[in-house]
Amino acid sequence: MASFSESSETPPPDALPPHSPSLTIPKSTKDPPPLSTPLSPGQRKLASQMQKIAKLASKIEDPWAKYDMGKLKLEKIKRHQYNPDTDSWSTDESIVRVQTTPFDEGAMRQCYRLKKLSQLPKDATNHSFHAIDWNRAPNYVAKTYKTEDGSVNTSEEGREACFGDIKLQYEAAKWAHEFNSCNPPKKIHIIRAYAIEFVDRQKSPIMTVERFIEGTDEYGVGYVKHNTNSGFVDHDMNRLTPQIFSAYSFYSSEGTRMVVDIQGVGDLYTDPQVHSIDLQFGEADLGIRGFALFFRSFKHATLATALGVPKFQLSRNEILLQTTFSSESFEGTITKGKAAASPVAADDRKKSMAMVQDAAKFARMLQANMDKTAGAKPTIQEGSNESTSNESSRDTTPLSTPGGTKRSVQMPPQDENVEEVDKVAPLGMTRPKRGSVERRKTTFVRASISLDEEEDGDEFDESESPEFMQRLRSQSTEDYALNCLSFALDPPTDPYAYLNDVDTAALDTRHVSHKALTPSASTISIIGRVHFEIATLYGTGRFEDDTEEGTIDKESAFFHVCRGAGLGYGPACITLARHFMGLDTDDVCAGLGSVLDGAGRGNVEAQIMLERAAGAGRDGNGDSANEAMSMLLKFFKETTGLDAKIGYCEQMLGGDGADEGAGFEVGDKVTAAYGGGDSWYEAEVREVSAEGKQIKVFYIEDEEEEWLSPKYVKGGDGGGGGGREEKKVVKNGLEKYELYEILADSYLEKGGEEKARGLYALGGEKAAEAGKMRKATELQMKAEG
Repeated sequence: MASFSESSETPPPDALPPHSPSLTIPKSTKDPPPLSTPLSPGQRKLASQMQKIAKLASKIEDPWAKYDMGKLKLEKIKRHQYNPDTDSWSTDESIVRVQTTPFDEGAMRQCYRLKKLSQLPKDATNHSFHAIDWNRAPNYVAKTYKTEDGSVNTSEEGREACFGDIKLQYEAAKWAHEFNSCNPPKKIHIIRAYAIEFVDRQKSPIMTVERFIEGTDEYGVGYVKHNTNSGFVDHDMNRLTPQIFSAYSFYSSEGTRMVVDIQGVGDLYTDPQVHSIDLQFGEADLGIRGFALFFRSFKHATLATALGVPKFQLSRNEILLQTTFSSESFEGTITKGKAAASPVAADDRKKSMAMVQDAAKFARMLQANMDKTAGAKPTIQEGSNESTSNESSRDTTPLSTPGGTKRSVQMPPQDENVEEVDKVAPLGMTRPKRGSVERRKTTFVRASISLDEEEDGDEFDESESPEFMQRLRSQSTEDYALNCLSFALDPPTDPYAYLNDVDTAALDTRHVSHKALTPSASTISIIGRVHFEIATLYGTGRFEDDTEEGTIDKESAFFHVCRGAGLGYGPACITLARHFMGLDTDDVCAGLGSVLDGAGRGNVEAQIMLERAAGAGRDGNGDSANEAMSMLLKFFKETTGLDAKIGYCEQMLGGDGADEGAGFEVGDKVTAAYGGGDSWYEAEVREVSAEGKQIKVFYIEDEEEEWLSPKYVKGGDGGGGGGREEKKVVKNGLEKYELYEILADSYLEKGGEEKARGLYALGGEKAAEAGKMRKATELQMKAEG
């Protein structure tokens, strides 16, 4: 057997800061520089610091010593490291000892304890390898995808998923770097990961590997999951930085990315998930739905504004639900036997708040110390936390229940002479009964100071004052609905213009100031989609637990439909138009009409909404634009201008009567019906006839070519060139012969008789193909004169 020498592996400084808890650093065996080589002052300082670190590391006990991993089988591995700058991979070799049984697992992956040496030494004659104390080797957590029977997934899909997870980690680290460039009070670090390949095992399985985190942060708190990919937000620790980072990543990426599943020790995070507009990051990437689940539970703070993060607007019920146990708690206390005190002056209220916040911080620290004294170290525990994994709570289906493990906080005893005034709960919302443990705990925790708050001051948006809350409650449902509609029907030209006038430094007591992340037109479009997705989630009953008797909060659903419509999202505009026309909205949220009844109905408003959906083109959804145009031509033909009707028809027909084959280009990835039959195969467009009536396709599987009519060729599933995807059937859509007839009528009205006759003829052909023989005859007669 070849012999090996031990060497050290120093983590990248941006991912593993010196003060990070946990990471055991093996003694270095590298020879010191020759004495004849003088060290600069900086080098001497660095050497001194490294000596201190090594001395401290040598005193740290291995938390995995009890597993006696030095007796496990030695295995040779190939390490794959990703370079995001060049989008390339590099490899080296090393040796590991890994447990054969996973210590934790979730729905998709298993987690194993692993110890790893650094790269193999070039000198195979060095026998120091045999003297290595494996208890001093760095600790890692190795994760692998599993099959249905619980074995390691060695398929090509499983391997690709592991490599995809590494890229995901670097994607999250990219946005962490952007966030840190804003100089937030608490900078964050995401542990870097890489893949290892067991070259001597059958089928060479792949695992992802990252450093094991242990220890506690500066407040004595161990491993915490701050949020999940399915909307859960931890309110016990009440951290601002993790939640604001998630929101920041969305706005900084112009609505295309959001880093969630924030978890770790302090601000050293591990195993995040990324939601993306194009669903690039695996099954747990929920895309728009993931954005919606997060923002519906995200509470904006002054620190978020100071860091340039715009405020995501929520309904009044959502705001009241978030603030029920924070700003109201202190105004709502009276002493037994005395009348209610007059409103507390602003300065006194801030002082009172600060005192309670300080007490809350002290309570957390005291509880942590009590845990240590009792022998229960607040470190990463056996099971779901030790794994640095979020497998058990990560949402991979659109409608699964939000997961995550909440941590409890020791409650201080309450004063017997103080009782809370029972406040009115958010409209239609439930709240714990007065005096219950749940209510007392929530009141204390939600009002407590955030671990990110270093000075006295209000944490959350000042607009959510008790006076503001009262105005929200006192407004009738009808007035509230009208206010929502006013934004939808007459939205501001720039809904985020206010960001240019905000003095961010004055908003935050830490005097953080950063340039506002003003949303671009494309970002605003995505925000509109997020609002509409929240409305849809209400319609599916996703948030029924927040309402009385599990009912749907239709008012909040209506609010988000209006916000989406005001921001130009087509399906939201169509939903409002359908209501104005007296049609159902059950595909979004059944019963929205009960909210809208007081707001009235009208064809004028419906046409405004449909024209916006048809003309804006900002939702990236051609089906909704087609639906809006079809509804305009079907229901508002008389009030729609000639030029608009011509434009709608030609757009829906794919051009002025042009053959459908003109939409394909050489190189497009398509599916084609072999021989014009019923079997469809993957193919590539090799040639398109000059008039677009024939397409030559190349079948990838058997390498054959043939010419086909365009009706036997469909656009591919998002791959390759610019071939037009097959049109979907849209609600309230018009048949092609109907579109040709409207188009011909419009040209005839404008004086284009010859053009109109040609279009009537095309309409007649389409009517015959659809089996509408009477209409086919009628259109043919119009074509002939």
